Amino acid sequence: MNAATIRIPANCFNPKGYVKSHPASGLLSTRNGDRLIAVPELLLRSIPKTLRAEAGEASYLALYTFGDNWGKTFCNRVMHEMVKYYRQPILDTIAAEFFVNVGEAWAVHGLGRPSIDFSLSERGLLVVSIANSGIGGNAPIETNATYRSFSLESGFLAGWFSALTNQKLRACASNWSQAPASLQFLVGSISHIESIERSHLDTGMLFPDTLNSL
Repeated sequence: MNAATIRIPANCFNPKGYVKSHPASGLLSTRNGDRLIAVPELLLRSIPKTLRAEAGEASYLALYTFGDNWGKTFCNRVMHEMVKYYRQPILDTIAAEFFVNVGEAWAVHGLGRPSIDFSLSERGLLVVSIANSGIGGNAPIETNATYRSFSLESGFLAGWFSALTNQKLRACASNWSQAPASLQFLVGSISHIESIERSHLDTGMLFPDTLNSL
């Protein structure tokens, strides 16, 4: 094949090609015509705060459940757009290319930059870090924050990885010492994560030494 005829597609979610503006209507959309809406940080911050004031402890479950559904929907949409753009099944995508696309998809939607550490995968855990997470509105972290304070983000990750792997998974925040610049989460089976929440996270964050002993 003549090298001049070979076309290597750019990243599916590169903002220059993915986001389309329509000055006449004042709207934003994706290249597929799906609407994009900018949600004010104030609104994202107010929802959890209002829920906690109204529902107390039950607010954490509500936020987690919402995040779980959001994460599943977002993952399915990203996978669909990648298949349509590259014209090949996800399983045929090179791993490095896949993760670059995922990172760009999160970033272009204002969700932050995810990175995955597979060092605990043999123990059934993924360590996921999100830089500059926009899922919860990048709100200032309270001094008495616990892993439950990040229920929306945890639910989102659980939904994302559940949809990606076709398994029922759970996620929880494990370290928020550098929040909001960076948040760390654990993703694994429901029973495994719930056990870690009870045995470790009820008393505080997980630091590297403890994390490596899980």
